[in-house]
Amino acid sequence: MASTLGGDERCEIVFFDLETAVPTKSGQPFAILEFGAILVCPMKLVELYSYSTLVRPTDLSLISTLTKRRSGITRDGVLSAPTFSEIADEVYDILHGRIWAGHNIKRFDCVRIRDAFAGIGLSPPEPKLIHFRCCLRSLGRELVT
Repeated sequence: MASTLGGDERCEIVFFDLETAVPTKSGQPFAILEFGAILVCPMKLVELYSYSTLVRPTDLSLISTLTKRRSGITRDGVLSAPTFSEIADEVYDILHGRIWAGHNIKRFDCVRIRDAFAGIGLSPPEPKLIHFRCCLRSLGRELVT
């Protein structure tokens, strides 16, 4: 996938978050319902780009009452949203080769991104570094060392 957000040397930090359907049965998958990201210049700490969209799962029945209570996202709310396969190129371009940061991304969001790309038969984006503590002071130390 060709990048449109910067050159080959990607040093930006991307803070991102997902909202997913809450599985209500054993073996039921997490379906991505929303993706949001902000690219930040690590030197000036200014926003370079932002992207946010609801995502329509292939199976709308995955959006349960529990999902609505947790995230506020409803079946009607995602009816006109793109599917993950329709936004996959954009998500890949935003994430690939950058420093990933966000709350609980290592255990939750990274796994869901990989699963979503695998589900549509594409290789997932790979981070330059995953920073899951979300503290700029500790992130600065990690970038310097």
